[in-house]
Amino acid sequence: MSELALQNFEARRRLAEYFKNEAKRELEYAEKLRATSEKSQNPVVKLIMDAVSQDSIKHSKIYETMASIIQGTGLIDQAESSAVLNDIESHIQMEKESIDELEKLKNDNMIKSDPALTFLIDMLLRDESFHHALLTQIYNAIIKNITLSEQEIWDAVWRDATYHGTPGG
Repeated sequence: MSELALQNFEARRRLAEYFKNEAKRELEYAEKLRATSEKSQNPVVKLIMDAVSQDSIKHSKIYETMASIIQGTGLIDQAESSAVLNDIESHIQMEKESIDELEKLKNDNMIKSDPALTFLIDMLLRDESFHHALLTQIYNAIIKNITLSEQEIWDAVWRDATYHGTPGG
């Protein structure tokens, strides 16, 4: 193995290890957030702590996925894409229905008059809209090209994503 190839291998190994450590850190943080939630009696505080805890669990999975990518694990193959295509289509429809229902609720006078309910409806609407866009993009990418390369998946999912994985941009 050449010196350059060895350096590249070592850099990839270190980056994968970093991602694995961050995944563990996110899980530890999620547990601390859950503990804070359990101490609170306020339902909104509990909800926010639990939601952030769930996001930390999601972040842990994202770090684990990045470690897998660095280690050369493939993202999707033809058999998998065919198996999940119908499921994704169903999920897209469910997200769309949720968005429609939330839009109606947002215009309800009782919701409009309560800042906490307005906040929570907006929170749900933002998440459901993001999920719908993400699922639609991956569905279209699978339809377009049943076997996707790592770069094609990245381009399809993130190039046009509204928030690029962050709340509100």
